Amino acid sequence: MDSDVPKDVFFLGLDSSTQSLKAVLIDASLRVCAEIAVNFDRDLPYFKTEGGVHRHSDGLTVTSPPLMWVTALDLLLDSMKTQKWPLGRVAAVSGSGQQHGSVWLARGARQTLNRMDSRTPLAEQVEKIFALNDSPIWMDSSTTAECREREEKMGGPQKVADLTGSRAYERFTGNQIAKIYKTRPEVYEKTERIGL
Repeated sequence: MDSDVPKDVFFLGLDSSTQSLKAVLIDASLRVCAEIAVNFDRDLPYFKTEGGVHRHSDGLTVTSPPLMWVTALDLLLDSMKTQKWPLGRVAAVSGSGQQHGSVWLARGARQTLNRMDSRTPLAEQVEKIFALNDSPIWMDSSTTAECREREEKMGGPQKVADLTGSRAYERFTGNQIAKIYKTRPEVYEKTERIGL
């Protein structure tokens, strides 16, 4: 470790996976000082997920509620406070998240996010900002038609791969957006921003 790093600092890592949200606190010597995990199924049963997801009746569509992710963050932060994590001494935060998960923010979301109040739980403040309350995630395989359409319009799978580095896969967010645009235009129309 670089000798210029003060000995009294900590580093915080956050990992938002399909099944849980985890935090780890390490010190300047890279020792793990504390860990917390919020398991979506166990700790947030009212979202009714199995393995952190909703599997739809078509067997292809797999979604997850973004409000659940925010609620998990609230729980995680409350646990850090209760356990007296030294957050004032955190020098850096690292985050990782499940790939190909999207968050659809409704028009007006930016104003809501600009007026956040630290005295009120995050989930309570943002519960109405989602244009899509159950977002497609990396496990979703319901966009085969959109993938084929994209490849056809772009000159075939190899042309898509040459341009993007990969052929069109069902779980990719662009194909998910195309599906929502076609099948749920009212959701697309009320969307201000799509986050990954």
